[in-house]
Amino acid sequence: MAQPTRQTEQFTGLFNLPGEGFVAQIRIGTDARLYDRQGLQHLILERKQTGKDVRALEEALIRMNSVGEALQLQDA
Repeated sequence: MAQPTRQTEQFTGLFNLPGEGFVAQIRIGTDARLYDRQGLQHLILERKQTGKDVRALEEALIRMNSVGEALQLQDA
């Protein structure tokens, strides 16, 4: 029997949900999940402690932070 191939996570979108703020969509194959900033930070820390890949999660957090900073500058 063939070994299943490990699918990598991909950051696929950033959404501004009313009442929730920005959430990032992370996709593995056909499974997509939404994470807020706190959820991403928690998951990144948890995965780094176990040596797992965090590239897609870090990309999502960087994008979320840069959009948030741009909006703050725009409002200033």
